[in-house]
Amino acid sequence: MLLLASGCGTTPTDLASRVLPQSPLVPDYSIPVSRSLSIPLESALAAALVFWFVDPLGPNWEVAERRMSPTLVHLSLRKKRITTGGDGEPTQIVRRRATELAIQAGFGGYQILEYSESTESEMIGARRITTALVKLTDGRPARMP
Repeated sequence: MLLLASGCGTTPTDLASRVLPQSPLVPDYSIPVSRSLSIPLESALAAALVFWFVDPLGPNWEVAERRMSPTLVHLSLRKKRITTGGDGEPTQIVRRRATELAIQAGFGGYQILEYSESTESEMIGARRITTALVKLTDGRPARMP
């Protein structure tokens, strides 16, 4: 093994200097905000990347619905991984969407037949999952079980 390594004239430092860029990817620049305040460009880029990934202005829940029949709808809600709240929203979202579906279909109300909340483990963190089975009815909205 030593004989094989001795024939190689390239060190890890030489290899890195040939493969990696010689100048930084982000230029050394500051964004002047006022006379006494400037923000380094790399800090502004890092903040923009975090804002894009977290998306604090976006919805906390993805809602998918599947029609089982003209009067039966399955709702599936998935919470985004990184949030700034929204833990108490699933029941409100289910009720709001059930009301919208009943109005659109010309029904007077709805009944929530099944409702469950759980956690789904994924590679990068866990996500909250909520499912509901909604029946559109001619009566008033029924209380959630």
